[in-house]
Amino acid sequence: MQLGCLILGPRRIALIGAIAAVALTIIFYPLIVFTPFDPERVFINLSRVELTSGSEGEQSLNLEVAFNINNTNDITLTTSRIEYELFADGASVGTDTLSYEDVPLNGRPPLFSNSPITVTDTFRLDYSDQRAELFDRVLNSSDQINWRVSGTATVESGTTLLQKTFSDEL
Repeated sequence: MQLGCLILGPRRIALIGAIAAVALTIIFYPLIVFTPFDPERVFINLSRVELTSGSEGEQSLNLEVAFNINNTNDITLTTSRIEYELFADGASVGTDTLSYEDVPLNGRPPLFSNSPITVTDTFRLDYSDQRAELFDRVLNSSDQINWRVSGTATVESGTTLLQKTFSDEL
């Protein structure tokens, strides 16, 4: 009896209990705490689509797709993923994903309240016979193309993840 009390005395039991409480708090905190924000108060707009590399005779062009994001919630948010489909003059040219999922929360783009930011993605446009005319127009006069984008963004606070659907055109 006394040997058992020496190994698990009241101090050790209190220490084990405190460590268990801290561990459970760390594990279950994101499940318990919900940070309320309205994803409809986050606005994602297409700000530009520009040719960044490529020339005649190449089989692909790199386009810079820029999104202007404005958070009108009272708390700072971030985004971990933007999935979108790009359209040129009403025809789909493909889909792409801008992902920050492998970046820690403090390294992702901060969406401060009422402080718009611009994030960019490189969209690769591959040549095909069906896209030959679009390819030429992008090379010669991309500002004459009606660009449209639609997609979803994962918007998050420290503990809450919500989806935001968006659509915009230039």
